[in-house]
Amino acid sequence: MNVSPFWRFIDLTRPQRGRIILGIALILLATLLTLPAPWILKLLIDRALPEKNLSLFCELLGAFAVLFVLRAWLTLLRNRILQFAAMRLVCDLRIKLFAHLQTLSLRYFDANQTGRTIGRISQDTSEVYNLTNGFLINLIADSVTVVCVLGFLYWIEWRLALAVTAVLPFFVFNYLHHRGRMREESRTHRDNWDKVMGFLNERVAAARVIKSFAKEEAEVSAFSGGINADYFNYSRVVMRHTKLAVVADLLGSLGALVVLAYGGWLVMQGRMGVGTLVAFNTYITFIFPPIVRFVDLSAIFQRASTSLENIFTMLDTRPEVADAAGALALPAIRGEVVFDAVSFDYELAPPGKGRPRTLTNVSFSIPPGKVVAIVGPSGSGKSTIINLLARFYDVGSGAVRIDGHDVRAVTMDSLRRQIGIVLQENILFSGPLEDNIGYGRPEATREEILAAATAANAHEFVSKLPDGYATVVGERGAKLSGGQRQRIAIARAILKDPRILIFDEATSALDTVSERLIQQAMEHLMKGRTTFVIAHRLSTIQQADVILVMDQGRLAEMGTHAELLAKGGLYTRLHSLQFKETA
Repeated sequence: MNVSPFWRFIDLTRPQRGRIILGIALILLATLLTLPAPWILKLLIDRALPEKNLSLFCELLGAFAVLFVLRAWLTLLRNRILQFAAMRLVCDLRIKLFAHLQTLSLRYFDANQTGRTIGRISQDTSEVYNLTNGFLINLIADSVTVVCVLGFLYWIEWRLALAVTAVLPFFVFNYLHHRGRMREESRTHRDNWDKVMGFLNERVAAARVIKSFAKEEAEVSAFSGGINADYFNYSRVVMRHTKLAVVADLLGSLGALVVLAYGGWLVMQGRMGVGTLVAFNTYITFIFPPIVRFVDLSAIFQRASTSLENIFTMLDTRPEVADAAGALALPAIRGEVVFDAVSFDYELAPPGKGRPRTLTNVSFSIPPGKVVAIVGPSGSGKSTIINLLARFYDVGSGAVRIDGHDVRAVTMDSLRRQIGIVLQENILFSGPLEDNIGYGRPEATREEILAAATAANAHEFVSKLPDGYATVVGERGAKLSGGQRQRIAIARAILKDPRILIFDEATSALDTVSERLIQQAMEHLMKGRTTFVIAHRLSTIQQADVILVMDQGRLAEMGTHAELLAKGGLYTRLHSLQFKETA
């Protein structure tokens, strides 16, 4: 792992550092309490048993019991402290990631699969928990054990200790030989798994589409392909770890064999007692198994390394749309909207030769309180206009002004609090209807929520639901019809009481009855507000004060319905085509 992510992770532990230090101290103490046990065993074999000294025998057994009980209590306390610290750290990190996610621009969500983003907050942070809890505890405990035991062994019999030490460099070489490949294979596995999770998230969300096209078998086949690719990739990770573990275990067994052979020879020569040899071999079990466990720790470390890289990549992503330094709150507005020579492209790179921008040199001025319709062929830039007005994206050149304020010079919160948006496919959250209506104004009273629902022509159908306003609507509002979801979305906008309203094809996918109800709700909401309506059916916007006709990212025409028909341009052709289709 690169040093930079690791030290940044260390910095993240600052709020829990006191608990972690206490946990480390307990690890050290519990580990040190393990060390006397083999020496007590030596005394039992070399003194208490040969001398048949019952008093010494009982004292040594009592010492065993005290050590084991005290060590067990310290281990329990240590685990409780470190597990709490690790979980608190992970929870705080998840909150930090989610909070940072809220600051990112829509372009980030356009470029990254939802499954990948969710994986950063869920799976990657889980690896951080393993790093803090499992890795930290075992690394410190095993390292202290190995160092202390080696020192003690040199004090007991330096020649045997030297034989043990001679084996240790092979463990290091074994790890270094596999480390680079383990890191790369771990990263490849994580990237592939992100793709699988992204695919899964998309398909679960699109269950109706899959079933409507009878594509279940094809989707299962595609998912199987991703899972199998991950299977083969993760198999390489597992085999790499297995090779590392097998070689480490073989080296540990070889070291123990060398010690047993040499120590046995010393006993036969009368230069070492049997108890000393038993104690020495017991101490050996304190050295080689922890070193073999370092293999497992290296796997945890590599996974956590990849996860930390992913986490810090997200945290380092800066929002493209952010409040400027010194941005002021937008005061209460009247609703004048001006686009001044606005050009924009969703692609960050300059457009290629011959490729038109999404918007090119668009200019218009709308007085407060007017109803503005935006029409044009698909891909002409209609939705881009409202995205720039709400500052979901920043203009490439030119300026968008509201009451003379450049939207880039005011805070986004103060801007968007005065804009209400109703989309063609509105998202409701899986909670009560009352909470969905009050989403923009959590402090709204029950009476205000009922009044907004009534104005949106939603109160009647809500009242007939078994639980009324307490009805849980399901994920994305799945338990409601399209027209009902739209009316709840309009009620949400009414309750927000915005000065600028945006309807993005809010009635295009509805039946006639639902459309009529929603049109009535829209008319009620539009009174006294500057309103932008993106409409597919031109019959719904004939009474608009101004109609903007977009074509290939340019403002082709502008005027009232009658004025545009009199021009005989693009609007006239679109109008004639639609009414010919409905004739």
